[in-house]
Amino acid sequence: MPANVEIFAFPCLIIWKWKNKRTVLEREQINKQYGHEDRQNATDNSKVEVGEIDTSAPFQSVKDAVSLFGEFSGEKPSIRKAKPHSAERVLAKETQLHLAQKELNKLKEQLKNAETTKAQALVELDKAKRTVEDLNQKLTTVSESKESAVKATEAAKNQAKQLVEANTGNPAETDGVWKQDMETGKQQYTTIIVELDAVKQEVIKTRQDCDASLEGKAAAFKQADEAEQVAKANMERASELSKEISAVQESIGQVKLASEQSQQEQAKLYAEKDVQRQAYKATLEESAKKLFALKEAFDPELTRNLEAQLAETVSEIGAVKKEMENARASDLDSVKTVTLELDDAKESLHKVAEEESSLRNLVESLKRELENVKKEHSEMKEKEAETESIAGNLHVKLRKSKSELEACLAEESKARGASDEMISTLHQLSLETETARQEAEEMMKKAEELKQEAQATKSALEEAEKKLRVALEEAEEAKVAEAKALDQIKILAERTNAARASTSESGANITISTEEFEALSRKVEESDTLAEMKVAAAMAQVEAVKASEQEAVKRLEATQKEIEEMKAATEAALKRAETAEAAKRAVEGELRKWRERDQKKAAEAASRILAESEMSSESSPRQYRIQKQNPPQKINEGGRKMEKEKSSVSKKALLPNLSGIFHRKKNQIEGGSLPIFQGRSLFDSFVFTRPDLWCKYEYMVEREREREREREKHVYAFGGGCVYILRPVESKFLLFPPSVE
Repeated sequence: MPANVEIFAFPCLIIWKWKNKRTVLEREQINKQYGHEDRQNATDNSKVEVGEIDTSAPFQSVKDAVSLFGEFSGEKPSIRKAKPHSAERVLAKETQLHLAQKELNKLKEQLKNAETTKAQALVELDKAKRTVEDLNQKLTTVSESKESAVKATEAAKNQAKQLVEANTGNPAETDGVWKQDMETGKQQYTTIIVELDAVKQEVIKTRQDCDASLEGKAAAFKQADEAEQVAKANMERASELSKEISAVQESIGQVKLASEQSQQEQAKLYAEKDVQRQAYKATLEESAKKLFALKEAFDPELTRNLEAQLAETVSEIGAVKKEMENARASDLDSVKTVTLELDDAKESLHKVAEEESSLRNLVESLKRELENVKKEHSEMKEKEAETESIAGNLHVKLRKSKSELEACLAEESKARGASDEMISTLHQLSLETETARQEAEEMMKKAEELKQEAQATKSALEEAEKKLRVALEEAEEAKVAEAKALDQIKILAERTNAARASTSESGANITISTEEFEALSRKVEESDTLAEMKVAAAMAQVEAVKASEQEAVKRLEATQKEIEEMKAATEAALKRAETAEAAKRAVEGELRKWRERDQKKAAEAASRILAESEMSSESSPRQYRIQKQNPPQKINEGGRKMEKEKSSVSKKALLPNLSGIFHRKKNQIEGGSLPIFQGRSLFDSFVFTRPDLWCKYEYMVEREREREREREKHVYAFGGGCVYILRPVESKFLLFPPSVE
């Protein structure tokens, strides 16, 4: 891009410099050609005597010749400046286009990155879905295995019942079968307990995997949503940038067309100027030649030379005639040539005579023009003298007005200090309102986020409660099954003891090893402890969830309170802003009225000054002489008039342009006249501290005219975002707004 800029800008500079050099060289050549002639003419003018023809040049320098025949150098500042401005615009547009293209490339890269992240998120989503499906399958298998284990326990219980019933019927016969059934039942019971523990562990693992997969799924969904949002934002930004680039390209094309048109117009203008320059040069050369010819024609020596030449030509003609008469017979061709030459000589003589008459006529016309120029020059001198007198009077008035302006500017500086303080306070108020609005928006966003978090926690609590209910139900079922199994074991043990007692009489003994008994008791204790630990963990989870829910509720309440406070603050700030805007409109309306009145007064004063200047310009040189003779009296009278005007102006108190306070334009006072309030009030002292607490204005009111006494005099004061209208009581005003708690 910078290379293109250099290539575009460098030829324009070369063309501009070359054209400037060409104009300078042409001026130097003209000075060289006609400088010496002007000097000679100046020396000849000193030698002119009365009664002789004035052959001096009508102009004394090249500048006079240029002013006579019109400017030919052709200064064209507007056209010359248009080209670099257009070039700078093109450069600025091209730089903007380059930056926009860079931003487009960056956004495209961001789009690609977002698409890749979206693809990765989709892949992770697919993986999470697959893991969820696998976990669901595992859950189904675990539930099936659990159901089969429950069925097996029920079958074992049924078998135990059948065995007990059989033992009660005929214990002696079925003693061996009962022992075998007991052993098989114990083995089945142990295997069932082991399977139950394994199933419980698998269920816990599957639940953990499910939770992890759900979290991953939620994270993947969030990533996908974020990627989609980023992609949408990038697409919107890319479309906006493409629109901007197209607009910039169109503007660049328009600028290029405009630059081409300006170049064509410039070329046409240069061609026209060249044609005019050549015509002016030709006219200058012709005039110089004519002047030289006139000088040579009216010299006595030249006339004598011409008479001698004529005598010589006449003698030559006689000799030629004699030769012709002698040579007629010998050579007819030579006679013809001689006659032709004679005719040419006669024609040339006639032409010389005609040129002499035309030159004499030109000299007479030039003399007349010189007389007219002298008359115009004398008239211009008289007019210049009159204008100088008028200018002297105007200079005196200007000095007096400058002194008055300095006094007004001093008052303006004081008023500007007060207006600057008012501007700073208004700026602070606007900043506070903006910060309050931003804080309110942020608090609203935080409240929405907290609401979403609370909803998510509520849903998580509901899911956790459901899981806890299921776990408690399972634990209760396991406890009931264990209690039933223990009861059955106790019943079997009692029966075995009874059988042993009955068989001890008959001599038969049934024994159970202590290791088996201890193992069974350990398993029972372990199952009890596991159930208690599960219940305790579930209760702890429930308590933690409840505590987190309470904290979230407290946060929500606190945020709602803050939101209400911010709403109240924003409403108060908006009310203040509305009151300030209403005050601004009222003051601006009155200021417009006062400005219109001031403009009318200024127009009347300007018309009076113009009328006075016209009357003074219409005065004759005689009046100018009288004015020259009596300058001190007039100055004294003017001084008295200005003193009167000062006294009248001092009665008029000026206040700062309050509209500049609201528009935040400090330079408005410098551009136009200060508005005069209807009450003609003056800032005697201005104290301003903390506009929200109090502001004190002390004014001195002076009455100017009798007709304004009947009007109501209002003064506007601003404080705490409110407008107070005061009316004069005696000569001072003190304003205290209501106390702020």
